[in-house]
Amino acid sequence: MTPRRFFLVALLTAISLFARTALVAVSQDYTASWPYCSTTGNYTMASSYQVNLVQLMADLQAGAIDNRGFNVSMAGKSPDTVFGLIMCYADRSWDQCQNCVRAATAGVQQTCPFSREMKACYNDACVLRYSDKPFFSVADLNVSYYGWISTYVTDMVGMNATRWTLMSRLVGEASGSPLRLANKSEVFKDSDGSSQLMYGFAQCTRDLNSSECTRCLTHLVAELSNSRPNNTYGAVKGYSCYVVYQIGRDLGIMLPPSPAESPEPSPPPPVTTPPQPEATSSPHHGLDGRLIAGATLGSLAAAVALGIMVALFWRRRRKDTAPEQELGAIRGRILDAADARLDGDFNAAEMELVMVTALWCAHPDRTRRPPIREAMNVLLRLDAQLPSLPAKMPVATFEPPQSLLDNSISTTTTGSIISVTETSCLLR
Repeated sequence: MTPRRFFLVALLTAISLFARTALVAVSQDYTASWPYCSTTGNYTMASSYQVNLVQLMADLQAGAIDNRGFNVSMAGKSPDTVFGLIMCYADRSWDQCQNCVRAATAGVQQTCPFSREMKACYNDACVLRYSDKPFFSVADLNVSYYGWISTYVTDMVGMNATRWTLMSRLVGEASGSPLRLANKSEVFKDSDGSSQLMYGFAQCTRDLNSSECTRCLTHLVAELSNSRPNNTYGAVKGYSCYVVYQIGRDLGIMLPPSPAESPEPSPPPPVTTPPQPEATSSPHHGLDGRLIAGATLGSLAAAVALGIMVALFWRRRRKDTAPEQELGAIRGRILDAADARLDGDFNAAEMELVMVTALWCAHPDRTRRPPIREAMNVLLRLDAQLPSLPAKMPVATFEPPQSLLDNSISTTTTGSIISVTETSCLLR
């Protein structure tokens, strides 16, 4: 393995492990719910498969945000090709979608370390899959989880008939939609004579053709009927499709404009998300109703990890020979920071490229750090122009917070949902 590949993987793995994408997520902790992680034929650290996986995650993230919450991609050559898919569920807001996409792709190596195949739903906002085998265009009928509310209707027969009519319409419309989704409502009359609207939604991943989407949705509708015979709310989420219904409350779905109506790509309109139902979550039982608000210090942790590499470099330089000039004039000395155990067995240009990029990523001024995608492009191109860095390590300065240095905690209660936000003084 070349030093370039080793340091590339080390750098990006550090970012993946420590940077859960610095999110101040709105009442959500975007973690995988009961992920499937393969356990045979695992890849190894710094292998071609891992390099391709890192590249794939960057591509999936950028493409999904540009493509209204869906993307499929592949990276690398056989036998180390990695195939991947990510999709946002359309009953989440655009902000939730973007946050989920960033968190899922950034933390995938934490979710399933060294697995060659992985699939997981992240709370109820997005689904992520990757594999060493192509899986596009074929529906995965496995269920990720079931969700429900423990309130019931008295007329089970009438409710099931109404739900079957509604969901059958949704299956047909979603499978024929370019976006592979549809939402409708149907009037439900209970045995006591009262009438309410039953709202429903169905969605497939957009890699599926009409027949595969129909096959997937039909399977989940049957699962929904069997598992939730008379609940006022029920949902079944799989890795290729999703169905949900609710009586008496709109699901809050606002469909993005179809391609025919939107010649110029634009971000989807904001989705009005109603208060989420309380539920219980497990692979076989229910929907996780925990709402956790917080801020992960991902970017700070990544900077600290990479800062170790920075410190090693600057400490090895003699204080009396550090001129106030651009680093480009003395870049040859950066090789002093190479691991002595390599015994000089490395390509000097590649080592210089990796080390300078690492210093660039760990710049004390966060506004001077590159996005991960830009850093990767530099690392993957030997002819890339190296960034111009100062000869002396800049000193980070921080303004002391105006309020007390203690963390501030605020709690807001709305109905049955509790949102707690904790802000570190480092983020103020």
